[in-house]
Amino acid sequence: MNVRDPLFDTLFRPTTIAPSIASAAPVRAAGTRSRAGNAMNRTRAALLDGARRSVEMSGTKITMAQVAATAGVAKATLYNHFRTREAVLSALLAAEVARLVDEFADLPLADALAGAANAVAGHPLLRTLARIEPATVAGLGCVDPGAEGWRTARDGVVCALTAESRGGTDTVVRWLASYLLTPSGAASVAADVAVLLGGLPPAREGVMAQPGPAAPLQAQPA
Repeated sequence: MNVRDPLFDTLFRPTTIAPSIASAAPVRAAGTRSRAGNAMNRTRAALLDGARRSVEMSGTKITMAQVAATAGVAKATLYNHFRTREAVLSALLAAEVARLVDEFADLPLADALAGAANAVAGHPLLRTLARIEPATVAGLGCVDPGAEGWRTARDGVVCALTAESRGGTDTVVRWLASYLLTPSGAASVAADVAVLLGGLPPAREGVMAQPGPAAPLQAQPA
């Protein structure tokens, strides 16, 4: 299936964004007051919260005006941080993946796996998209090791497994991806975790799991 949707394209499909439209987190120049940098970060966080609520209401067919209004800022403020709707979506999804990884990073492996699976299964953005843009969710469920979102998720899995000397990174990643497509309740997730842990191999002696290498980014045809 060839899914052409901003949510899928900007996070989970490798793409190259031209410098003129790419949007990165504000970087404080040397000598700039940290207070100004903190204010920019707070503004960016507010914008992403507005984008999150907009997607929960409308899916990925949001507008810049809608994001600005939901965030309670002027459009000019939004454009100071993000040039396009695609840049907003990319930043939002990258932030959501990173947040999930950070949330469960310090938990025991069983708790981390259960927490991550439940969070994915019940994620409001995904559930909205499953209802109004099912093709997008189907695309997200295809694990792409070269894409930013999946690299971040895989790195989090590697760290969790390494902490308990376990292998099976790719198995765990595919297992978590299944909850994008087939949400389950907490009891079902707990049962799945027990089975999964029983099948994970020990890490090979002398071999440390490593985060997956960043694959070359490929521009997608318009």
